[in-house]
Amino acid sequence: MVASNLSLEDQIDETKEAEKSAIASKSLSSAIAKNFPNGFIIVFNSNFEMLLLEGEAIVKLNLDTMVFEGANVDDIPVFSKKQKSKLKQDVLKTIAGEHLRFQIKFRNLYFSVNTIPLLGDNTVISSGLFVYTDITAQKKIEREDKNALKKEQELNELKSRFVSMASHEFRTPLSAIQTSAILIGRQNEAGKEQKREKYVAQIKKNVKQLVVILNDFLSLSKLGEGKVIANKELFDFVALSKTLIEEVSVTKKTGKNIIFSSPKKPISLNLDSKLVRHIFLNLLSNAIKYSPKNTDINIKIEESTFFVSLQVQDKGIGIPKEEQDKLFDRFFRAKNAQNIQGTGLGLNIVKQYVELMDGTITFTSDTNKGTTFLVKLPKPIKK
Repeated sequence: MVASNLSLEDQIDETKEAEKSAIASKSLSSAIAKNFPNGFIIVFNSNFEMLLLEGEAIVKLNLDTMVFEGANVDDIPVFSKKQKSKLKQDVLKTIAGEHLRFQIKFRNLYFSVNTIPLLGDNTVISSGLFVYTDITAQKKIEREDKNALKKEQELNELKSRFVSMASHEFRTPLSAIQTSAILIGRQNEAGKEQKREKYVAQIKKNVKQLVVILNDFLSLSKLGEGKVIANKELFDFVALSKTLIEEVSVTKKTGKNIIFSSPKKPISLNLDSKLVRHIFLNLLSNAIKYSPKNTDINIKIEESTFFVSLQVQDKGIGIPKEEQDKLFDRFFRAKNAQNIQGTGLGLNIVKQYVELMDGTITFTSDTNKGTTFLVKLPKPIKK
């Protein structure tokens, strides 16, 4: 009887010592976790239960330790099914003796995770410690560095392509200007005024082409730097369109007819008229440039409840199907347009201008049948 009592007392003492040890261990873990900067720790057992959850980042994540401690992973509502499955696999691997390192994203925060197997009293792994370190700030710096590198690479590519394109696109008009200037010098005699006027017209035409190229690069540079701002003003879109068509008609080659249709009444837009002008002229100029002789170019303006649409349709060379997804890319030139003068910047700039004014631009095209561009621009909001 005495022996039984002594044995019972020994068991009670051992139990109390174990409880004290567990409490002391948990208190130590909690003390460490509470002072753990920018993170938190979790201890899981083999049954996927949270034995401990402590750390500064718990507040950021709006997690309640009273709810989570002792809870099974499957019973935690803030975790998705996929997250629960992944976490349970990591717990099993850790308790099997693996040290894991990985990164996760949770509630818009990024964490670096390190797992450590924990030994029990019998030197057998009984649980796993998961240490979560908040690396959100580091990730932000990495993204900024990556974006900066990408912009630098794009700038270098822009410079490289500009040199390549400029050497090609500038050579033709500069050669024509030089030749015309030489010929003018040789046509000083009376009666050769008509020839001189012809050469002067050639110079003006090629200078204009150079100005277009340089303006494209200037526009692209300003867009890249975020310096292009849409300055809104009220103007009549129909009247502006008619004016621009008259300007283009004076210089276009014969045999290409521009057919314009629009509502008879004025259509007011409260947008940047300079950007709208650029969009209109670019689409019309392209339609003329890529169309064969004796074809019609149809321009249609329509009005709906919320938008004013501009449709420019040609019957030109079209865009190959396999290249259409690249049409608005910077410097893109379709295979069937390689021998036609152009920088490959116009439509890229047009798309950015349209989007800058909260509009949309789409197109349909068939090779050797033509292309139709549709621009939708928002109407002024009636107060």
